[in-house]
Amino acid sequence: MRKSLQTKLSVMTILAMTSLSLTACNDDNDSNITPPSTENPGGVVNPSQPTSENKVTGKLVSYDGKTPIANALVYVVRRPNAANSRMTTSLYSASSLDTEGEVLMVDSVVTDCGVVPEGSLASTCTRADGSYDLSIKTNEKDVLIKFEKGAFTAEKKITLSEGSAQAGVTKLSDTILKNVPKIVVIKGAYDSIELILARLGLAKIDAQSNEITNSEFDLWDSTDELFIDSDSSGKADIYNYEIVFFNCGQEDIDWLMDDSKRQILKDYVSAGGRIYVSDQAYDIVEQSFPEYIDFFGSDNTPIDQPEELYHANEGEGGITIQSNIEPRLKSWLEAVTCAQGSCLNADGTVTIKGFAGGWARMNSVNNSKNVDIYASGQDSDKSLRPLTVAFNYGKGRVTYTSYHNEEDDSYCYDAPLYGDLDDNEYGECIKNLANPSNNSMNAQQRILQYLVFEL
Repeated sequence: MRKSLQTKLSVMTILAMTSLSLTACNDDNDSNITPPSTENPGGVVNPSQPTSENKVTGKLVSYDGKTPIANALVYVVRRPNAANSRMTTSLYSASSLDTEGEVLMVDSVVTDCGVVPEGSLASTCTRADGSYDLSIKTNEKDVLIKFEKGAFTAEKKITLSEGSAQAGVTKLSDTILKNVPKIVVIKGAYDSIELILARLGLAKIDAQSNEITNSEFDLWDSTDELFIDSDSSGKADIYNYEIVFFNCGQEDIDWLMDDSKRQILKDYVSAGGRIYVSDQAYDIVEQSFPEYIDFFGSDNTPIDQPEELYHANEGEGGITIQSNIEPRLKSWLEAVTCAQGSCLNADGTVTIKGFAGGWARMNSVNNSKNVDIYASGQDSDKSLRPLTVAFNYGKGRVTYTSYHNEEDDSYCYDAPLYGDLDDNEYGECIKNLANPSNNSMNAQQRILQYLVFEL
């Protein structure tokens, strides 16, 4: 589904590196990109004349200190005191790295998990369990290890001694400069991705009010504020964020009929923004990026034209699908634990339960557009359907999933919408859903955790 990196390398022009702050700078120097080493996927770039080889081991985890970060770029730079800002190398998630037409630094190296900047002493990719090994050839004693995964970063200073060093566990919150991506979550009636973020350590749940507190993200009731320029910056406020989450059950999607707002969203993603869309909010994807996914219904609509609103909301509620998953996600699920023990079934599939009534069905993806399929399975109508997909658009990324954080036959599912539970029962739901013990999560919640770092 993806073009080979070797093909892409033959057509790339080497310019400069694009910043994740959604602005760019150019360098007119031309050079060739050093091809990645087949023995070490991270490669070793421009080492100094070494006096010793240093072996470094460690592990990268989320803000919660537990959830492993898989396939993150790890690289080492000299002079830690000078390395006080991020060098952007991972323009997209590692699972779908697409460097064609991108601007890269001189002597950069393309790897399976990102692009290593020039002058790095060593680099590698984290394993499914977040662990990594580095071999650093240098006569420097103090070095800085930098970590990048999508929009997320971390840093750790270490001192090399007698040929080896233990970097230990590094959390994404470990950084010289506080660099949590700017995130906004748009609430929905049927889903709550904010609780997934909380379990990753990006927020807490107040024990008395059951409200999300101390969050590293903004939580809004509607999309209205995305498209205004409240700070007079000359751009819509959506540009103040690196990631936007749209929960299922949006309060209002009439804005999708506004050509100017749809164009703002498309321009935002093209410039490097990332969006995540859940289930019945699918029209955000369909109306803005119609050529990537064929949703159910409106069969006579051309592939590059948006279909009519709500036509895909035909899925049968309460069904269970044994889903096939892509290899890297499978490896990650093998490295974590779910409520039932293993997150995987004996045959390597994942059980996704309790689809909402009228869930949005995808028929297929456009293979010519390099759409990544993370999960797929047989629907109740016997059709094999994609269930979780993502694609790059310009310098940004769009992720869509047909299922939710919580199963619809669970105790808590309809509480936000129908108010079927009293205050105490609803409070217990919120606390259970945001339980920091990730071992209590079901498989689909784990998958959504993984997707956060694929953005």
